[in-house]
Amino acid sequence: MMNQRQLLYLICLFIGGTSCQGPKNKSDISHVTIYSFDEALPLDTKDFVEKQRYVLLSMEEEALFKRVDKLLAMNDQFYLFDHINNSGVLVFDEQGQFIRKIGDFGQGPNQINGIEDFQVRKNGEVLVLDALENRIIVYSPEGNWVENISIPVNAGGFIETETGWLFAINNDNQNDAIANYPKVGSFDTSFKLDSLYFGYTAIGGNTNVYYHAGLLSQTSGIVYNRPPDDTVRLFSSAGNLEKQILIDFGDSKLPEHVVNDITLADELKEKGLNHQYLQLPVKITNNLILGVIVSTKNDFWTFAINLKTDKLHVNKIDFSDVHFPSLMLPTAITPTGEVVTLIEPISFVSDAQPENYPEEVINHFENDGSVLLLHKLKPN
Repeated sequence: MMNQRQLLYLICLFIGGTSCQGPKNKSDISHVTIYSFDEALPLDTKDFVEKQRYVLLSMEEEALFKRVDKLLAMNDQFYLFDHINNSGVLVFDEQGQFIRKIGDFGQGPNQINGIEDFQVRKNGEVLVLDALENRIIVYSPEGNWVENISIPVNAGGFIETETGWLFAINNDNQNDAIANYPKVGSFDTSFKLDSLYFGYTAIGGNTNVYYHAGLLSQTSGIVYNRPPDDTVRLFSSAGNLEKQILIDFGDSKLPEHVVNDITLADELKEKGLNHQYLQLPVKITNNLILGVIVSTKNDFWTFAINLKTDKLHVNKIDFSDVHFPSLMLPTAITPTGEVVTLIEPISFVSDAQPENYPEEVINHFENDGSVLLLHKLKPN
């Protein structure tokens, strides 16, 4: 039987100046669609997934990592970074073979001080957010330094939009020209501030524990979700807010002061109180918003919001009888819409049906290799 700390660890594995007229604050201009957690329908992976395939990640020394803070599937390659290991961005081909490491750590002018987020352009260039230096470092597809781009805010995540940049702004150490503690800022290509969105509570400190802050670029636009906030925001590819989606946990909603500082959730756990919240930044594909919900009693659910049927589906995870291929735990989305789940050897050890994996996958796990499980979804 796994203890609560092990359960939590397994889930985390998967997953400049102002304008002359002043920036526009657009926190409340878009419609909010609310989905009740208590009224959610069951989530059965078989109803959504057409077929599955595995990618075995290389186990050569340079390709090893301790955990995955972010995984992207782009340009027929997989990119990931490990915040603990300071290994830069690791690049694998579509078969899982290691290609290269991008980024050198150090104090030099073109070296990385600490990765908070990264993005990959369609041309293969890799953009690394070095938040400690308030800059983005651009590397060629081959991993060579191209340029440093200074940014106007202390950010935990970023997206390059059609018209400029979108930043998930950290609560601390912001640009003094920006008031009201915004969570998201839209800038043009020269970093002229255009719009501000949402806002942190003025009192209390948000610890911003999710390093890449949940900004995700999709073919249909951009998604912003920074757990434990239970609201998902959808932006256009130009960086304009279009829609907000709220999962309503009713009386079990996480108190606002804990949303602003998730470390305070330990106090709720010690008191035996039950509150739900989003555990990891959501992913979106095939008209589905996918993610993970956790409670202060360490219960876990996978969920899917079907934007076409306008329904919320949830599945409570039974870790005493879990088979990870039966879950949609979204780590990344491929350009063709497949849902990627990272499964590590420690997860395989706890799987209730290890014999149901293909033999080569079993052998890879037993040699301490990590595996990507790709779910091809049914038409929706």
